[in-house]
Amino acid sequence: MPMITVEFTEEELAFAKAHAASLGKSMRSHAHDIILADAQRTAFLQGVDETVAWAMDVFKDMPEGMR
Repeated sequence: MPMITVEFTEEELAFAKAHAASLGKSMRSHAHDIILADAQRTAFLQGVDETVAWAMDVFKDMPEGMR
């Protein structure tokens, strides 16, 4: 399985490990979840932008009270 390497200072690593442990997760699991969640959030927001642009175009000619 492909892997990535992320560098932390000793203080950052200790802080991140403690946070992951407080969530009941390993560092590896927590990092995996955060990276995927961020990518999914970005994809979702791009879809929202496209949908809003489409809706604005569809309704642009509607009377003021119906927009």
